[in-house]
Amino acid sequence: MNFILVAIGIVLLIVCLAGVALGVYMALNGKNREPGVLFALCWVSAAAGAAGVVMRDVVTFLIGALCFLLAGAVHLHFGGAHEGPGKRGRGGPDGQTPEGSEKTTTENRMGYKRAAS
Repeated sequence: MNFILVAIGIVLLIVCLAGVALGVYMALNGKNREPGVLFALCWVSAAAGAAGVVMRDVVTFLIGALCFLLAGAVHLHFGGAHEGPGKRGRGGPDGQTPEGSEKTTTENRMGYKRAAS
């Protein structure tokens, strides 16, 4: 029975480490930086719970599982949905469109139609 529990713990630990690696990979991309960090931190606590299974320590498992659930709630609350464009949105520093951009777009469209006809 101990061998089966240790084997299950090792499989869970490998899955958790894969989750940490995925979170780090997400954090390296500029668009997913904050959700990637939260995702990696969530799986670090899951790895602690899996280590508790491997060591057959109930307290380590329970604390790791509790931290995993708490980190998952934080990830869903802060990293789940984006409300608007990222830091590299369109427009100037205040988020508005620069003056004259509509005119330039209209002129480009008309110039393209004239060239095609």
